[in-house]
Amino acid sequence: MPAFYDKPAVFANFTTEDADRLQKLPFYLVKNEVKVFPTWNVFSQLLDDISWTPNEGNIMKGVTPQRSPVGRAFFRPNAITTLPNKDLYQVTESTEQAIVYKHRYESYQFNFIPSFNSFWKNYLQFADKDIVEKIAISDNQFLETQMWDAAQNIYICGQGVVTGAPTAIGNNAGDALGSKTTAWVAAQLPTVQQNFTLRDAFNIVMALQEDFGAPPFEGARNMPVDNEGLKGKYVIITSSEAWMNWTFDPDVLNKLSGLAPCDLNLLFNDFKGLLFGTTTVKINRYPIRFNSVDVKDPNGNVLYAAGTPIPPEIFDVTDQKSKPNPYYTSLTSAPIEVAWALGSSYGKSIKVGPPPKEFSARNMSAEKFYSLRWNGEVQLTDQVLLQYADGTVDLNQYGEQLKFISQAVHGFLPGERRFGFPILFRRVRPSKSAI
Repeated sequence: MPAFYDKPAVFANFTTEDADRLQKLPFYLVKNEVKVFPTWNVFSQLLDDISWTPNEGNIMKGVTPQRSPVGRAFFRPNAITTLPNKDLYQVTESTEQAIVYKHRYESYQFNFIPSFNSFWKNYLQFADKDIVEKIAISDNQFLETQMWDAAQNIYICGQGVVTGAPTAIGNNAGDALGSKTTAWVAAQLPTVQQNFTLRDAFNIVMALQEDFGAPPFEGARNMPVDNEGLKGKYVIITSSEAWMNWTFDPDVLNKLSGLAPCDLNLLFNDFKGLLFGTTTVKINRYPIRFNSVDVKDPNGNVLYAAGTPIPPEIFDVTDQKSKPNPYYTSLTSAPIEVAWALGSSYGKSIKVGPPPKEFSARNMSAEKFYSLRWNGEVQLTDQVLLQYADGTVDLNQYGEQLKFISQAVHGFLPGERRFGFPILFRRVRPSKSAI
C-alpha cells in the first residue's frame, strides 16, 4: 500500500522505498503524467481565523459578547402626561473552548541508488507535492470533523431541522461520551428518505435567517482575488453530484413554481450558482458519506460499519493506481451524504504561530540542532535510522537515505453554533433515459 494513516509516532525504522518499484533506464519509457481532479480548501475559506501564540496553554477559551434580546412584538409607551416606563438592557457573555491538535506526515525513505537510476527525474518533487496536497486535504477534513462535532442542529432533507444533537468532541472509536457517536449517527440515517431538493435549500436558508438569526457572509478568506459575489450571501457546501441534480429538480422543470428562476451557471472562482438571490453554492470534492447498515465485501466481511464514514479513495493493487473508492461512489453502499449550510461566524480556524524561540531558532553555533517545525512545512531530511540484514544500525552517516517529513498543528474554535448545520440527504442521480 502506498499510504498508511494514523500510525503511532514511534522511534523506529520506517519502511524504505522498494529499490525495484521505479522503472529503470534500460527500458525505452515515456513519462506518463495525467491530470487529477483538483481539490480545494473548502472550509478554511469560509471560517474566520484566530491566532494562537506561545506560552498561552493548550486550551483556548473564546468569550463572545451577547447582545440583549428583542423581547417584545408590540411597543406601547405611556402617554407623555403620565410616568414613563423604562427598558433595562444587560450584555452577557457566552464561552467556547478549543484545543490545538498535532499530526505528523512522512514519506517513505528514498535511497540514493534507485533515485539515481530512476527514469523519473522529478520523482522527489512529485512526492513533495503529494504530501503538501495531503496536508491541505487533512486540514480541510479536520475542520469539517470539528464542525460536525460542534453542530447542535442538523437538517434532514424532507423533514427539516432536528435540534438537540450531541456536541462533545468525538474520537476515532466513535464512542466518546456526549458526542455524535457511531450508534447515534446510525440511528439518524434511516430517517433520511429524500434527496437534496431546491425546496430543501429554500427552507434551509429561511431557517438560517429567520429561525437562527445567522448573518450572511461579507467576503471569503484565502481567495486568489477579491470575491464580491459572496457578500451578503449564505453558503451551501455540497457535492457536484447534488449540485448537478438540481438541473432536473421538479421545481426547476415546473415553470409555475416560484423556485424556477435560479442561476445555475458558474459565477465566480470555485463557487457555483446563485439561489434565490440569497445563497451561493460551493463544491466539496470529498463530502462525508454514510450507510445506515454495515457495508460488506463479496465475502461477507464488514468493511465499514453502519454510521461510520466511508473513505473516498483507495489504492487498487490490481493495476497499481489510486482511484475513487467504489463503495464511496456507489448509491447503494454510500446512500447518505452530508452537505453544509453556513452563515458567517460559525467558527474560527486556529492559526498557530511559531513555537517559542528556544525551539525555533537555529544559529551557527548550533547548526546541527534541528528547529521544531509545526506549521505544515515539508522538509527533506537525512535524519533516519538504517538497519542492516545482520541487525546492526547505522545513523545514515553517508547520507544515502532521505525522507520527507512535516508536522502540522490544527485547531478550531466554535463561534455561534446555530449559524450553521450539516444537511443529511439521500443521494440520487437522474434517470439515464428521458421520460
